[in-house]
Amino acid sequence: MILPSNTERERKSNGAQYIWIFYSFLMCNLILAGAQAFRKKRYGLSALLWLNAFTNLVNSIHAFYMTLF
Repeated sequence: MILPSNTERERKSNGAQYIWIFYSFLMCNLILAGAQAFRKKRYGLSALLWLNAFTNLVNSIHAFYMTLF
């Protein structure tokens, strides 16, 4: 049996392996923006930003393990 030269992990590692850094940076910014909105008593915006930060946390975990794309 001949195995293909490009395994699935090699095909996914075309530069998309570092996207988790972007998602982590974006998550940190959203947490800070949410805290600032919460201090200004904009609770709806704060909840939306923190929900987006949680989504980016999930995306960064998936991108780190290369299961995002």
